[in-house]
Amino acid sequence: MLILVFFAACIALFGTVANEIDKEVNRQVRVTYQVDGTGQASSITYSGSNLDIAQDTDVTLPWTKDVTVEGFIKSVTLTVSAGSEGGQITCRILADDKVIAEQTASGPFASATCSGDAGN
Repeated sequence: MLILVFFAACIALFGTVANEIDKEVNRQVRVTYQVDGTGQASSITYSGSNLDIAQDTDVTLPWTKDVTVEGFIKSVTLTVSAGSEGGQITCRILADDKVIAEQTASGPFASATCSGDAGN
């Protein structure tokens, strides 16, 4: 009888854990990528949903992009590069309107990279 109770408890625990994992995998987070600065950005590279990578080139600043991220891993990245003219650039990542990463760089060909976990 004790073995049966132990077995039932293990099954219940496994079911609870599996349910929580399923909730996290299906939970969507709204991510906003922002780039501010002077002049233009020669390239802006960012992660989309399902860890896809996208890039915009020769972008007039400020620049903003909203994406929806889901899955068990919700890692996000944003990299911005200035052109030969230089200037100051700032990258920023917001998850559900909360800043999770920010970095500023300046000068010719400056590069700023932001990354974080949008799932927290």
